[in-house]
Amino acid sequence: MLTVNELIKSIWYGPAPSVGETQNIRASLTEEEKLISLIQLFKNGDFSLKHALIHLMNSTENEKLLNLCIHVFCSVCTHEDLQKVENLNFLSRVSEDNAYVFASCARETLSPEVVPYLLALLEEWEDTIVEEVIRDSLDHMMGYTQNLDWNATVDEIGSYYTEWMNTLLPTFYYYNREPVFLGDLTKNLIQRAFTVREQNTPVKMESIPILLSVWSGTKCPVQYKTLIDEGVFQQLTDYIDALSKRSWERGRKYFYGHSVEGTL
Repeated sequence: MLTVNELIKSIWYGPAPSVGETQNIRASLTEEEKLISLIQLFKNGDFSLKHALIHLMNSTENEKLLNLCIHVFCSVCTHEDLQKVENLNFLSRVSEDNAYVFASCARETLSPEVVPYLLALLEEWEDTIVEEVIRDSLDHMMGYTQNLDWNATVDEIGSYYTEWMNTLLPTFYYYNREPVFLGDLTKNLIQRAFTVREQNTPVKMESIPILLSVWSGTKCPVQYKTLIDEGVFQQLTDYIDALSKRSWERGRKYFYGHSVEGTL
């Protein structure tokens, strides 16, 4: 089983548990042990103890543990989880490092409900390294620079957000302003891989390999710095072919093959 340090550096949360493997979340566990056990539980599609993750995220004083809590929360949270402001109380005292982590992970929530938190952070972390990643995530999620300057004020972006929200289906999850669908993600990745495989340059895609790995529970064979040769390209096409044989619904969000909303 991967450690917290290993998971922070990885594009996923390790292999799915073996069949019949269960997790016992005991009070005697350390914070790290509890988080690892919760991740294993979530991989089985059991999100009943998500409140324990949220409590740990808001109570821990361990910066590395909070880093991983943020990653996991963004992977498993629903729209409703984000609508509860108390679930993200940690943001009121977050360090610059973990403000950066939240801002970069926010797009993996696939939820427009995360935008108000990014706007609040933008006010607090203006003129720091965090500002750029906040603006990058905001633009990736809702494309505000199509109508506004990159350096638009919080109020201007907030008004744009209100108008954008009126165009969305409230139960759907979104990636790059469209209802998220695994087929669209794999198409974008294979197109990029095809383009760079003759150039001996890295694939330079970050979010899609992470989403594919976390959604499916099968690690994507390429990530941001991967060089695409013929062997890697074949691994990628085999990987995408295997994912395409599974059932995915447009606008739904998954964690290790399970809808984060449960059975609808």
